[in-house]
Amino acid sequence: MHYVMYLDEFGHIGPFVSRDHGKHRTSPVFGFGGLVLPVETVREFAIYFYKLKCHLLKFELERQDQPAYRWEKKGAQLYTVRNVEKYQQLRTETGRLLNRIRQIGGHVIYSGEQKTTDATSHQPAEIFKQQLLRIVRRADRFFSARQATFMLLIDEQQAGSRWREMNVEACTLAMFEDATDQCRTLVEPLIQGESHLFQTLQCADWICSLVGRLCAFQVASAQYRDWEIFHRYFHDRLQAAALPCSGLGSQDEQENPPLISPSA
Repeated sequence: MHYVMYLDEFGHIGPFVSRDHGKHRTSPVFGFGGLVLPVETVREFAIYFYKLKCHLLKFELERQDQPAYRWEKKGAQLYTVRNVEKYQQLRTETGRLLNRIRQIGGHVIYSGEQKTTDATSHQPAEIFKQQLLRIVRRADRFFSARQATFMLLIDEQQAGSRWREMNVEACTLAMFEDATDQCRTLVEPLIQGESHLFQTLQCADWICSLVGRLCAFQVASAQYRDWEIFHRYFHDRLQAAALPCSGLGSQDEQENPPLISPSA
């Protein structure tokens, strides 16, 4: 069987000291996440997500100056505490979305780390490369055990982020040229896509927004008490849809030790 994996970033690549720090306060975690779909289900799932988006966000869509298929609602704007508290439909449709992924043989996938609070030792480029390689290699092991293959589509890295472009290239070389750990089930180098043209990448963005909030609450619940609402409504549903290899680790974690699962 062949799969397609759609990835985006969750959390924030920059340093984190505390939520109330004057500068480094965006997120205590960083990683990649999204969804994995059997190739024969991709088209119908994209249509399903498009219809869900149009139904759920009809009020906003009617006020846009571009067609619905090009318009995207970022997960960071959608999954706010206020929206989750106020709109039962958002909670319900999110649950249905995660169930749909499972029903068609797909999975949620994510892998990331809790960042060090020492801002002086934080290395964004190295973390980006490490986490992208980590999630791809974990996916490779999962598919290898099932005699399956996959392709990877990632949200396009902006041209201004030269270090991101360089690290995507470095990851590609490692995936195909590292003699000790080649990702043999990955059939092509990773492909970058413009998210406003891919409903599947928009779905990955929504999933990453949830994962980022759930993981931040996991590692720093005392600082993110208001984010308990994400854990309450979405934790169990997301875990039920997630691959077993999904989880959060620390910066000094090696590639193969057991993960710290959000459900631990």
